[in-house]
Amino acid sequence: MSGPRLFTEQEITHHAYEVFLELAPEHLSEQDINDFNEHREALGFIEESAPSEQWQGIVAMEIEPEFYSEVSIGLELENEDLVFARVLISRDKDAPFCHVIWKE
Repeated sequence: MSGPRLFTEQEITHHAYEVFLELAPEHLSEQDINDFNEHREALGFIEESAPSEQWQGIVAMEIEPEFYSEVSIGLELENEDLVFARVLISRDKDAPFCHVIWKE
């Protein structure tokens, strides 16, 4: 029996970005969306990493790093990064899951 079918890092960041674009109008201010759209070509970033410990308490389930990714989406400014969304997303193609923490 083979293991789970997992998305690649490139596939999972692309999927998280699609979720971000679809849900951003409901969760970000019009100004945030305008800022992101205006500057995403020059300053935008999408970074995939292992999920932080913080997710454990937020989603109330065990997060196995090999099956989940955390994807941060934002703008890289001179002084600091402006993160618009942090996405916890399942890498397992047969067990979809996604949770987003939006910029406040």
